[in-house]
Amino acid sequence: MEKYLSKTTVGWVAIGFGVFTAVTPAWTATTAAGAACTLGLGIFTAYLGVLGVLVRNPTPIHWGLVVVGPSLFIAPWLAGFAGDGAAWTAWVSGFVVLALGLTAWTHDGPPTETGINEYGIGDPKRRTVGAWVGGPALVVGIVAAVLAGVMHSSPATILFTVVLGALIAVLALWSLLATDPTRDHLKIATIGLALFIAPWVFGFAADRGAWTAWVAGFIVSALGVAGYLRGESLDYTRLVRDEAVAAYQRRFPHSGLSWVSPADAGS
Repeated sequence: MEKYLSKTTVGWVAIGFGVFTAVTPAWTATTAAGAACTLGLGIFTAYLGVLGVLVRNPTPIHWGLVVVGPSLFIAPWLAGFAGDGAAWTAWVSGFVVLALGLTAWTHDGPPTETGINEYGIGDPKRRTVGAWVGGPALVVGIVAAVLAGVMHSSPATILFTVVLGALIAVLALWSLLATDPTRDHLKIATIGLALFIAPWVFGFAADRGAWTAWVAGFIVSALGVAGYLRGESLDYTRLVRDEAVAAYQRRFPHSGLSWVSPADAGS
């Protein structure tokens, strides 16, 4: 079973259903809300699929599919397009994405295998990566929120740009404080993508303030993805876990605590 649920297989299936869902408004008549839901959630599904193919540990990505799947499935009722053809796309894709995420997650390692996000045990290389992602993302998030507030934009533009910009700034600050900012970079990338597609999804693409969302969202999403892939490739989570165990052993040398990684145990 596991060979059929490799991260590559899960990722490409998610990409396929995500793209199919996102382009549904192009060939199926639906409401504006239906087009927004299928476009936005389809893009997020494909985005998670791409990351799932590229990263070393896809467990957070599978959790993302578990969240997006039911959101897509219930969207036709919540957004009022259950009578449209696009609803069937949302129902089928939502069910498949949810089942895919849950099944893949059950075959992932337990949380203790992927470690913890410790604050306080430092490493210059990790702090460098966190700085070149978190620093610019913090600035961009604040600038986006401020510009949305001072520009004469529509209420929707102001609301989504200010809220998402502020959220990006908070996550960027957390990433600067974290010893292992890998998961924070994933969150930054995801909120950046949400900000980038917001003008189309929420109907303010014609507003001049949309450019603030597009530019800020693109920059932040690119920074977050680059930082997340970098952290995954260097396996920061395992390093943080090992450092924590080593620090505990130094402080309590007679505790008897020991750690054998799954990779070492299988060798």
